[in-house]
Amino acid sequence: MKNTTLKGLIDKLNKKPVHENIFLRPISSNVKYAKVWLDKITPQDNIVSPGGPYEFYFITNDQGFYVATVLDMYSDLHWFVLPAFRKKGYLTKALTETILPHLFQKDSRETQRITIDNGFLGQKDFIASEKVALKIGFKKTEEQEKEYILSSEPFTNHNYIDGENTKLSEERIKILTKRINYIARSLWLVQNEVEMSMGDLDYAEDLKELVSEVKRHTIILEDKWYENNRRN
Repeated sequence: MKNTTLKGLIDKLNKKPVHENIFLRPISSNVKYAKVWLDKITPQDNIVSPGGPYEFYFITNDQGFYVATVLDMYSDLHWFVLPAFRKKGYLTKALTETILPHLFQKDSRETQRITIDNGFLGQKDFIASEKVALKIGFKKTEEQEKEYILSSEPFTNHNYIDGENTKLSEERIKILTKRINYIARSLWLVQNEVEMSMGDLDYAEDLKELVSEVKRHTIILEDKWYENNRRN
C-alpha cells in the first residue's frame, strides 16, 4: 500500500474522527486498533474478490492528534509517520508497548516478518525504518537481504490487551438495524427469484430460513446495545 494512502487515512481521521468505513477500538491511551474498508461495497462486486477490511493501528500524540499508522498485512508490516512527527519516538513506543504485543496475542503468530527495501523507500526513509526495526528487536535475516524477523517471545508475558468499548448512539443503532433489514430484504428478493425460476423448493426454503435469521438480528442487535449500555 502506498504511503500516500496511509497519509490520506491519517489526514481523514484528523479532519473527522468518525467515518463509515473506519472502525476504531482504543487499545491504549495512544493507539487504536482499526478495521478499514478502502473500497465501497456495491451489488456489482466480484464474488471472488476478497474485498474485506484491512487491519490498521493508528497512533496519536498526547493531544489526540493522529501522527502515525501501522498496516498489519500479517506477513509484513507497513508503517508511516507524518513528517512533522518523525524522530519523536511515537512509532517505536507504540510498537513496543502496544502494537506488537497485540499483534502476537490476537492470532497467536510466533514471529513477525517485515521487509525494508532501500530501493522502494529511498535512502533516508530506509535508514529511519531500519533504525526503528532494529531498536524494537527485529533481526536481519541471512536468506533475504530486505527481510527482518522478530520473535514473539519478548512479548509473551505482556498483559492481555482487550481494548476499550466505545459507545454507539441510539441513532447509530437505528442506522445499523436498518442496514440489517435491507440485507434481509435483498436476500428475500434473491429467494423469490430462485424459487420462481428454478423450482428448487428445498433450496428456496433454505434461503427463506436464512432471510428470517438475518432479519432476527435487527432485534438481537438492539437487545445487545441495551444490555451493553446497562453494563456501562
